[in-house]
Amino acid sequence: MVDIHRILSSEKESGHIEVKTATGGVPQSMWETYSAFANTDGGVILLGVQEDVQTKKLIPIGIKNTEKMIPELWNALNNPQKISENILLNENIYTVDYDKKKIIVMEVPRAARQSRPIYIGRDMFSGSYRRNGEGDYRCKREEVLAMLATKQKKVQTARLWKLLGFLI
Repeated sequence: MVDIHRILSSEKESGHIEVKTATGGVPQSMWETYSAFANTDGGVILLGVQEDVQTKKLIPIGIKNTEKMIPELWNALNNPQKISENILLNENIYTVDYDKKKIIVMEVPRAARQSRPIYIGRDMFSGSYRRNGEGDYRCKREEVLAMLATKQKKVQTARLWKLLGFLI
């Protein structure tokens, strides 16, 4: 579990922290962040927190109906038409109380090489994102191809080791 008090009291959005108000439900941009974190170094998404535009401080505003939103998150994560792969475990999504406000925490790990790219929708070339600084950026075609090549290289290496082990 992340230290929510430390994050909210001393940090702003960063390469590993992203906040979303989510007052109207799960925002589309949250899925871009999920993809970006999974395809780079992982990170934490806080739903029910906003960033002050001028000071960049994080302001908890809370989620009113976490009991409804968390199942919606799981349903989307396990829907291959929404997300290419769910890489989260049960302990990666949870609710914390902060100043009498409920905040949903999503701890997104870096996806395993054989799972990347993690993308939104059905098209990996238009739905793959990466994280740079505080932003989520759509991957270029070459970046997606590089992830696929790395994925394929792992499979080929495993086959080679199996073959060599068999021959020795």
